[in-house]
Amino acid sequence: MRPPVFFAFLSLLILAACAERAATTTRYLLPPSAGGRLCVNECRQARDHCKKSCDLDRRSCTNAMQEQAIKDYEQYAREQFLLRGPLELFPRDFERPDQCAETACGKRCAGAYQACYESCGGKVVKTTSCRFFCFE
Repeated sequence: MRPPVFFAFLSLLILAACAERAATTTRYLLPPSAGGRLCVNECRQARDHCKKSCDLDRRSCTNAMQEQAIKDYEQYAREQFLLRGPLELFPRDFERPDQCAETACGKRCAGAYQACYESCGGKVVKTTSCRFFCFE
């Protein structure tokens, strides 16, 4: 192999190793009875309420994180002023948005919804399919 082709092939392999290999899809099969379908509507309402609660928690966390970032920036600015140093950072440099990730809350809502759905007589069918380099 010529060097450019080799490096292109190697790059492709590295990207493939880092890529998500499998995709999972979830299908919801309605319960056969009218009562079961009414029950599923209650599950949807509970899921929507749960998601809204997650959104409110994330917003509250983001507000608190930004308030702390401003306090940290003000402390930094005071220290730089006393040292007669330049202000090279901005308030956004003190933000830590990763601490307000909502993935755990969203997963809890989804899990509760699936359990509720199944308790109403519905079926939750998960299918995993290979996307790239699946040798298992």
